Amino acid sequence: MSLLDVRNLTVALPPGADRPHAIEKVSFTLDAGEILCIVGESGSGKSVSAGAIMGLLPAALKVMDGGIDFEGRPILGLKPAEMRLLRGSRIGMIFQEPMTALNPLMRVGDQIAEVLKVHGVAGSTKRVQELIEAVHLPDPDRIARSYPHLLSGGQRQRVMIAMALALEPSVLIADEPTTALDVTTQMQILGLIKEIQSRRGMGVLFITHDFGVVAEIADRVAVMQHGRIVESGPATQVLNEPRHSYTKALIAAVPHRARAIEEPPTGRPVLELIGVRKSYWRSGGLLSPKVKVSAVQDADITLRKGETLGLVGESGSGKSTLARCIVNLVKPEEGAIRFHDTDLRRLMRHSWKPFRKRIQMVFQDPHASLNPRRRVGEIIAEGPMAHGVTRAAALRQAGDLLALVQLDPGAAERFPHEFSGGQRQRIGIARALAMEPELLIADEPVSALDVSVQAQILALLEDLRQRLGLTMLFITHDLRVAAQVCGRVAVMQRGVIVEQGQTAEVFASPRHPYTKSLLDSIPGRHWLPPVN
Repeated sequence: MSLLDVRNLTVALPPGADRPHAIEKVSFTLDAGEILCIVGESGSGKSVSAGAIMGLLPAALKVMDGGIDFEGRPILGLKPAEMRLLRGSRIGMIFQEPMTALNPLMRVGDQIAEVLKVHGVAGSTKRVQELIEAVHLPDPDRIARSYPHLLSGGQRQRVMIAMALALEPSVLIADEPTTALDVTTQMQILGLIKEIQSRRGMGVLFITHDFGVVAEIADRVAVMQHGRIVESGPATQVLNEPRHSYTKALIAAVPHRARAIEEPPTGRPVLELIGVRKSYWRSGGLLSPKVKVSAVQDADITLRKGETLGLVGESGSGKSTLARCIVNLVKPEEGAIRFHDTDLRRLMRHSWKPFRKRIQMVFQDPHASLNPRRRVGEIIAEGPMAHGVTRAAALRQAGDLLALVQLDPGAAERFPHEFSGGQRQRIGIARALAMEPELLIADEPVSALDVSVQAQILALLEDLRQRLGLTMLFITHDLRVAAQVCGRVAVMQRGVIVEQGQTAEVFASPRHPYTKSLLDSIPGRHWLPPVN
């Protein structure tokens, strides 16, 4: 008998949605000691399936048909009180974004203890200590006393895992638990889940959009598209001999091959950074002196016309701080930032306007960087209008740019919230291109996107680079992305560029231990997707 048996499950969407059902006739089983990965893009129904199992579906989503058995017992018709007893004690869940799942006003130790108290478990203080140690968090006493915002993303995710495991459930549901994490932290979390699952014999339902993660962790795979399971089977079979066209497309979208070594560009540099330093002062506490934190130390970078340089490293390595130094959002204390013959660091504020046009930035989160109250056409046209282009001409150009980034020019009349994440990122790129920049700084532009959408954005950027002669500084924590889109890479660790060179050479024979550790942490690094 399976631990979990989902049969012909159908959940309806509200009237007016893009399809009648969120999921339709979904069936799968999960056994003890097994990891089942459900794979698919955003909107495919993965999280709805998990929500139905946990009894956590939004009120607008209704189960129309099918059944869910847990340990041979139907659970769809359980009363709320009965379902609350089941959640946590027998079925645990790790959510995608721990910062929204954790209470910001409670210490994390108290939040773990609350799970135990709700289910009547005594000796919670000692048990909290054991759980924090079990997920390999350092200094358990300090962690227990900390609030969520004082922990890193990986530490917060480990706290979520501790809460999910507090009552030793027999089924663990992990909903995209590593999507927003650096590769090294992601590999640690994957290893931790696998270790705990193996030690306790749990069944794990792991939801992801990344086949690299599947290659790392899965025993079996179910692939979802538009609310239906289109392919399922053992992980080795689905990974190496996919049958369905959608599965093949998802696998093909995983970045996995470094660009061939290219002839280094010649000519004078477009951008040259020499000995750039930036530090911040952090409060040391009520009676302690402030502490100086070096965000960027002696950074040297040269970028020539038509080149894409990848700036790679984990969160906190100084990548985004360096980018903000270039565009004058923060002021470095030392060094030179030469754009052609001008040292940008020495410019007065009023002298920056012409350089704002020549240097543009594509931000990580287009939802936050696009004004929700303005139409897309106006957003794209705003920059050129600020530099003297007439409104009519700027709006015409906006339509042309939307076509250039492969969106319907009619999208100019719509608002940002009416688009998907990938479409919003295309709008962000169009806005940057409206200024006809010489240098484009792309700060984690694909980190939050599904792999198929990510592949489209990367292909678009490469096409634009070739057609428009763009010079690009591409910031990412994903080495697979850097390998595919960047001719050269610079690896940053704790504010220091520890290694630079041609991407293929650096990836084939890294010299610095940190680069080696990043490469060893790529999920599915030993799996080579089949060529169609």
